[in-house]
Amino acid sequence: MTRDEFLGRLGELLACLPAEQVEETKAFYAEAIADRMEDGMSEEEAVAAMGTPGEVAEATLDDLPAVPRAIARTRRRSTALLWVLAIVGSPVWAPLLVAFAAVALSVYVCIWVLAFCVWVIAVALGAVGAAALALAAAGVTVGHVPYVLAMLGCGLAFIGAALLVGAGAWAASKQIARLSALWARKAASPFWKVKGEKDDTAAHLAA
Repeated sequence: MTRDEFLGRLGELLACLPAEQVEETKAFYAEAIADRMEDGMSEEEAVAAMGTPGEVAEATLDDLPAVPRAIARTRRRSTALLWVLAIVGSPVWAPLLVAFAAVALSVYVCIWVLAFCVWVIAVALGAVGAAALALAAAGVTVGHVPYVLAMLGCGLAFIGAALLVGAGAWAASKQIARLSALWARKAASPFWKVKGEKDDTAAHLAA
């Protein structure tokens, strides 16, 4: 089988996918074949090293997230069947999709509310400390030394606590940002891959 025959057949088997994705997959395997030919293989040998177009197409579909994979496999059988299932099943999948999105959004918001609460505590402590220092300054004007010392001590203590909580809030925010990004990826994984992820199965077949 020649490279053009391989890529043509692969395109036919992947016609259930978006055109852009089909072209990207074909370009990937065209480059892999060209690399092997540069290494000394004949065109037929390089094509054979990829596997059959059917194997490559199945591996490409298997590597898709769950929802696009199910849509692609149904569309490959019949586009009309896909529309029938979408319409008939809409009373089931539409509420489930809305509920899933609501839960995902709720968890994401709750994670950041925790970070916001820690920052509010840090700001409140800092504000109390600043107010205490302002009262200490007012005590200086009236010459009330014990009052000044008490307010100065309270102010410094609250500001120190604010800095300590603020440092914790910063560290917590970084961790929460990491966790929220992880949660967003997990929530999106049934629908699409994160940008930048490689097709590991295809890369393995082409290796």
